Amino acid sequence: MKNYPAIALIEFSSISTGILASDAMIKKSPISLFKSGTVSRGKYLVLIGGSVASVEMSFREGLDVGKYLIEDKVLLPDIHPEVIETILGKRNKITDESFGIIETASVAAMIEAADAGIKGATVKIVEIRLADALGGKAFVIFNGKVEDIEAALEIGTNAIPNKALWRNKSIIPSIHDELAKEINETTRFAKAEFRKIPGGE
Repeated sequence: MKNYPAIALIEFSSISTGILASDAMIKKSPISLFKSGTVSRGKYLVLIGGSVASVEMSFREGLDVGKYLIEDKVLLPDIHPEVIETILGKRNKITDESFGIIETASVAAMIEAADAGIKGATVKIVEIRLADALGGKAFVIFNGKVEDIEAALEIGTNAIPNKALWRNKSIIPSIHDELAKEINETTRFAKAEFRKIPGGE
């Protein structure tokens, strides 16, 4: 994947304004439009990447167009590569015994928490889930040694600017093999494989 020094995301409460702002952001400077579209609770999200100067310019344009119809936003001029890879759909397997998760009410808050967590501790990101089929919420799963997971959760949670958007965090010092196997396959209940109860018919 091409290296993108900076990314920005804006969450609009209005779909029509989000589409209008997306167009303005693309036209403002030479950025890459990673994703844009509707998510749960009727929000419209725009995720862009590129050079720091270009992303900052497009980000400011999006804020200007959106004005009071912006629910949350984030601009990261030095994004960790693993964050952008998992945002765009890459999933990593659980290989270490400890497991941690941060849950937020917005996508922007999650991206900020994930980036801070992986930069501040020796962990890897298993998955980032954003908004769709989550009622607009988001979460990040970290994997590593227990002390590193604890650090990542603390650093990530503290990095969220608006604490009202934080929902919860949990740590499992030693995750059960069967749960790790399930998470390695999917965190979506509808897509999980049905497993027979031991001893059942």
